[in-house]
Amino acid sequence: MLTPAAALAALTLLTAPPTDGVDVLRAVHAKYAGKWFTTMTFVQKTTFLNGRVQTWYEAMEVPGKLRIDIAPASAGQGMLFRNDTLYRFAAGKQAPARAMKHPMLILLHDVHAVPLDTTVAKLKSLGFDLSKTHESTWEGKPVIVVGALAGDTTSSQFWLERDRLLLVRLIDPTMDARFGGYVKHGSAWVERRIEVWQKGQLVQLEEYTDVKTGVTHEPGLFDPARTTTPTWVGAGQERWPAPPPPPPGS
Repeated sequence: MLTPAAALAALTLLTAPPTDGVDVLRAVHAKYAGKWFTTMTFVQKTTFLNGRVQTWYEAMEVPGKLRIDIAPASAGQGMLFRNDTLYRFAAGKQAPARAMKHPMLILLHDVHAVPLDTTVAKLKSLGFDLSKTHESTWEGKPVIVVGALAGDTTSSQFWLERDRLLLVRLIDPTMDARFGGYVKHGSAWVERRIEVWQKGQLVQLEEYTDVKTGVTHEPGLFDPARTTTPTWVGAGQERWPAPPPPPPGS
């Protein structure tokens, strides 16, 4: 059941332009709290600006955990996002960890699972001005923009589809990320495509396959000290191998 404050925030979004990003986030949380999955696995086709393609095996636990094993798994290459820290691995060895709040994880998933105050504090620390909002359209649908006033497309901001309150665009100093292909999983939604743009160029395209929610993760999956390949990844092979080079003289 929605609290009176959450119910009022949701009703206000339907009847009047938003005036405060905190109320927008309150409505997002209220819409999906208790209805969002807490675990997921999927295989991602990752295409880079130069045409290089990688297969990423990804496992998530909401809130705050995402493990990526990059094919071939035998190379021991990957990343782990855990509680606002990024760990990188190469040849099975861990590079120095660094602090990192992942805005995609916060706005795609964690916002539904953690207290509102936690989400607000993290977004403010990342430079989002939650006092600024406006309405716009994206791919023909009405959206609510938080973090910028109309006409500002450079400040840190996020765009939410008005009806479903799902993230469709995220702009910060490092990227312009765009989210689409949402598919319903129970009462929740999973994006199937993410485009990451920089300086007007599409630099990374992420496409999801084999999406499973509500899975049971094996113990220790998100332990930074783990060096073995997760069982669910199996052989961890490339799904989309690079095409062979053209024959000489072609």
